Amino acid sequence: SAADVALTPREVDVVRELAAGGTNREAAARLFVSETTFKTHLKRVYEKLGVSDRAAAVRVAYENGLI
Repeated sequence: SAADVALTPREVDVVRELAAGGTNREAAARLFVSETTFKTHLKRVYEKLGVSDRAAAVRVAYENGLI
């Protein structure tokens, strides 16, 4: 379950950026990484949380106290 999942500090940053809204490019710029790197982190977050979209990632992370 998501409660058993540990996100890395960077993955937590990514989920927080999702919660803040905006595009991948904007979020990547705020984190000082490339858009490709941001998308890689995003894919790992989705896999760890067992979700397939941004809203679900934020919801699951929030519900499980990950953000």
